[in-house]
Amino acid sequence: MKVLVIDDEKPTLSMFRLFLSAYGYTVFVAEDGETGVRIFERERPEIVFTDLKMPGMDGLEVLKKIREEKTGTEVIIITGHGTIDKAIEALDFDASDFINKPVEKAALDAALKRARVRMESGPAQTFSMWTEESETRTDIHIKGKLSGLSESVLKNTAEKSAVKAVLCFDDSFAVDREGIRSLISLIARLNEKGGTVSMKGLSYNYARFFQMAGLQGAACEMETQPDE
Repeated sequence: MKVLVIDDEKPTLSMFRLFLSAYGYTVFVAEDGETGVRIFERERPEIVFTDLKMPGMDGLEVLKKIREEKTGTEVIIITGHGTIDKAIEALDFDASDFINKPVEKAALDAALKRARVRMESGPAQTFSMWTEESETRTDIHIKGKLSGLSESVLKNTAEKSAVKAVLCFDDSFAVDREGIRSLISLIARLNEKGGTVSMKGLSYNYARFFQMAGLQGAACEMETQPDE
């Protein structure tokens, strides 16, 4: 399987090449977005890692170019300090996952695992949600892509939920910028009822991304799923 890594920092490229080659991937690297797009057009890799903050063509523009090709390539965004706004914008262009700098092996493994899951399941699944109720707890199961169109469903669920709510995310879970806002709104409504909220089933990287986006704190606790 081919993997392309785009980053303007040579040590980061060297680290990716070392780990990905050891995992058996065919690795291509580029030090800028323009070169990365040319390599993508030539090699058609199944997975692309791209840094968000680069001189010239940044990672968001790289993501847009790749999505224009409609290849189904999994694009994993490498985030750093001060890039959360662009990272959230990348959700609108179906970024597959997010990995923070400095890159940890656990985060890389989690990103590769999620990419494989998405490739096996095909295009983003339609959003669906259902609840499991008990006297003291409501498990809210979320599957597929959560967007702003789902907010009314989340609102109705919040009004019916027990004091303790657990948001349970399926492996197919994805979200866009409006979906993030809908989640924040859901958590706020549940807290207004005097309840507690927790999340479970998020991948290692998605949990860290949600933390950056302000979805964790006193109002909401997270339990990540183990990533092998």
